[in-house]
Amino acid sequence: MGVVLRASIAGLALLPLFAAGAGASEYSGWGDTGWVYESKSACCNDALAIATRYSKLACTNTGGRPSPFVGAGQRGTCTWQLTQDADGNTMYRCSGEVAEWCDQ
Repeated sequence: MGVVLRASIAGLALLPLFAAGAGASEYSGWGDTGWVYESKSACCNDALAIATRYSKLACTNTGGRPSPFVGAGQRGTCTWQLTQDADGNTMYRCSGEVAEWCDQ
């Protein structure tokens, strides 16, 4: 039996031990900007940042450690409303939802 094959078998035997101890959960967070004078993009970024803070806070409050965002893809969802003030200036209100991974 080769050295590589023995090391592979030993690694596979230990895999369940490491997998059992590595728990991860998702913690949702929500954020609302209220009515703001900024672009829709900036408004959504702010709402997602607020939601991310609350998600990470929920993780740490349970004794976990927030996992860093890895890989490409959407980091959350944003919904928005549009209105104009009395002078015709555009205002947005954005709500974001994020689910951060949390290592327990």
